[in-house]
Amino acid sequence: MTSQESTAVDSAVDIKKAREEIDALDLQILELIKRRRDVSHEIQRQRMSEGGTRTVLSRENVILALYAAELGAGGTTLALNILGLCRGRTPGSEAGDGARADS
Repeated sequence: MTSQESTAVDSAVDIKKAREEIDALDLQILELIKRRRDVSHEIQRQRMSEGGTRTVLSRENVILALYAAELGAGGTTLALNILGLCRGRTPGSEAGDGARADS
């Protein structure tokens, strides 16, 4: 095996290891997002049972600012998508209720 071939094999192994790490991280991120959604739905249920609204825009703005500060413009987009996943109808909510969910 030439030095160039050896470098190519080492590079392929490094890429494979890095991809495996990314795959593991993605699974962790997905679990965290699902947990976040569940907690958000619990907040929604509690707030609604107390006569409040599902969404507190000032809270969402804090989240958007955090993601933007940490990740830049892409962070804002990411935060909006996460907030969107955590909004909407909560389990057990009444049919036809179109209110937004909490962050």
